[in-house]
Amino acid sequence: MRLSPSVVVFFISTMGFIMTRCVPDNKIKSTKIAINLSNKEVREILNLQDKQDITSLYRYFKDENPTNRYLSVMAFGSIQDPSAVDSLYPMLNDPVMEVRSAAAYAIGQSGNIKATDKLIAAFSSRDTLDINNEFNSNILEAVGKLGAASDLKALATIKTYRTTDTLLLMGQSRAIYRMALRGITSDEGTSRMVDLLYTFGVPEKVRLYAAHYLARAKNISLELYKVRLIEIFGKDPNPNIRMALATAFGKSQDLDFLTALKAKYATEQDYRVMCNILRSFGSYPYTEVRNLLLEKTKDQNIHIASVASDGILQKGIVEDVPEYMRFDTLTFPWQVRAKMNAAVLNHTALYFTKSKTAFTERILGNYKNSSSDYEKAAYINAISYDPFNFQQLINLYKTEKSHLLRIAALEGLGAILTNPNFFRAFGNGYGQVKASMLNTFLDAIQQGDSGEISVVSEILKNPDLQWREWIKDVNALEPALKKLSLPRDQEAYNGLMSAVSYLKEETFKPTQPNYNHPIDWEVINLLSDSTIAAVKTSKGLIRMVLYKNLAPGSVANFVTLADSNFYNQKVFHRVVPNFVIQTGCPRGDGYGGLDYSIRTEVPMEYYDDEGYVGMASAGPHTEGTQLFITHSPTPHLDGKYTIFGKVVEGMDVVNKITVGDYINEIIIVK
Repeated sequence: MRLSPSVVVFFISTMGFIMTRCVPDNKIKSTKIAINLSNKEVREILNLQDKQDITSLYRYFKDENPTNRYLSVMAFGSIQDPSAVDSLYPMLNDPVMEVRSAAAYAIGQSGNIKATDKLIAAFSSRDTLDINNEFNSNILEAVGKLGAASDLKALATIKTYRTTDTLLLMGQSRAIYRMALRGITSDEGTSRMVDLLYTFGVPEKVRLYAAHYLARAKNISLELYKVRLIEIFGKDPNPNIRMALATAFGKSQDLDFLTALKAKYATEQDYRVMCNILRSFGSYPYTEVRNLLLEKTKDQNIHIASVASDGILQKGIVEDVPEYMRFDTLTFPWQVRAKMNAAVLNHTALYFTKSKTAFTERILGNYKNSSSDYEKAAYINAISYDPFNFQQLINLYKTEKSHLLRIAALEGLGAILTNPNFFRAFGNGYGQVKASMLNTFLDAIQQGDSGEISVVSEILKNPDLQWREWIKDVNALEPALKKLSLPRDQEAYNGLMSAVSYLKEETFKPTQPNYNHPIDWEVINLLSDSTIAAVKTSKGLIRMVLYKNLAPGSVANFVTLADSNFYNQKVFHRVVPNFVIQTGCPRGDGYGGLDYSIRTEVPMEYYDDEGYVGMASAGPHTEGTQLFITHSPTPHLDGKYTIFGKVVEGMDVVNKITVGDYINEIIIVK
């Protein structure tokens, strides 16, 4: 029977159900968790996790050693099998608090929404000395991952926690945030998060999740909280709070918040906060932010200038096109010039064809004079803002040998198809143009390149483009699957299968690679708990500590690659200002890897600070060689992407890196 919200509120707000625990086995006496990666049983459990051998892991649930129970239960947080919850429920009664906490976390990670009542029933109020607070905190967060709207109301109306109840407040804030990521919000939830953000003495990590809730939650109103939020934004010394609020103010589109954003624009010293302010300007009338955006396109910080250029590209007006054209006659970084070139085409009237054709030739001149493929790709993207350039893009696809540039041309064609002016541009002739593009897409699939297949697959499964009416022989796409190498090309394989399933009106379930790359324990043997990776880049040195106890498979993989010089000369192919820098792709375009895969490792570790080092992936258990480093907290990645290290020196270098920078070498200081 489903517990009513009123009952839930009553019990949880008074620290609820007094759980009647099963009497523990008298043989189980030890309560200490001690993870020693040299221990044979510890390695066996981690190997079973790596193989996702669920049945064998269950046997350790009754082990006398609490470390073995803890690790075997925690393994399910990474495996994320919804069917495992029935076996995990009894572990909520384990006599060791860390094991109970791991069980709550693992159940939350399972995705099984039927588990909510069991979690609530396990919430403990027996202890007055905060012994159970970690356990209760994990239960609250797990309910946030699995619960319904009624559970959110119960969570949000708990106001009995003191500012010193750090773990309980953390569990509550994470729970409300997790609900928001799932699209479940309420006025009570918003009110509680504002209270947590505003109340003096609330721990900073709790405030961080509250601020990120305001930044990411959809369909919430901040009208009642404007005065308090503007006060915090203006005075808070923590840039992580300010940057989240800057994003929240943009979502609101309230002119009072715009006034606050403008005030902070004048004084803000942290480039990451400034990037978020500039992005939020995009939510307001162009005339209100025009001069501020144009000013920052000239900023010395390339991230700020790039984001400001994005704002012009998206929000500009035809009257300002002459101003945008000036960027092609002055000296600007290509990251700015290319976007301002695009802005000219995007905001020039559709039928000013002569002017646009002439300016396209100037863009192609920039393309030909570019010093790198990344710069060239930016100019290819720029010409895609004029639908009439479709043939130019088709020609570039056919003539370029670089996969990076061919992919840019395909992405440009996809952008033209979704351009609001597409049908206006071609009128009754749109069908011939679309057919020409489709032939290019089908040719790209038959080429068998993983990156090109991935891009085209996304285009073909866009329901707005109605490809089902155009592609009669869907089966003709499937032979391309045989040209892909698994597990290396798992992303392209799943992408194409997803497109085929969409076109056939069938349900698609992504496949995961089979177990193929064991943890190399000989590598782990050589590492200490404080092993450092010294990453020498074209912009300077980054030092990061490796988390071998949290992610041994990922750390062993990274160290092996580094020691073999794999990362030498690898380019940072993806940089998103105030989000991540990403590297490790053998192709340099984000679609490459080696002929193996490793598994996702997500124990209780959180992206709640800058400088975390994570494994890039195309879905659970598809990791390989690519990694990223965060510019700032990214809690929406929690529990999804492996964290295997953290920057301890050189965040200033991380913040300087742009697309095209590269790694010289990585030295593992063991």
